[in-house]
Amino acid sequence: MSGLIWILIPLVVIIGGYLIDYQKNKLKWQAANSRVDEEVEELRKLTLQMKKRIENLEAIAASEPSEFRSGNEAHERIEIDDVDDLKKENEKNVAKMAKSKGN
Repeated sequence: MSGLIWILIPLVVIIGGYLIDYQKNKLKWQAANSRVDEEVEELRKLTLQMKKRIENLEAIAASEPSEFRSGNEAHERIEIDDVDDLKKENEKNVAKMAKSKGN
């Protein structure tokens, strides 16, 4: 009976190690998937913004084709999202700070 215990202890340790490694890898995969999901959502928003901008440009071109061709005040009505530019700039700054703290 005591021999069986000495066999079970290493088996439990080995199986436990595999389970712990599996859980760690599972967490890494979940983190990677969540990042991908965030990127997909961001791309969907960007696509929607681009569609709105294209519709805006089409409306300008259709309503006043001569002004649109000459470039007179038609460009003033195009909406430009400064928030996205600020967001990208902030992301770059955060990435730089993370790299500097990581080194």
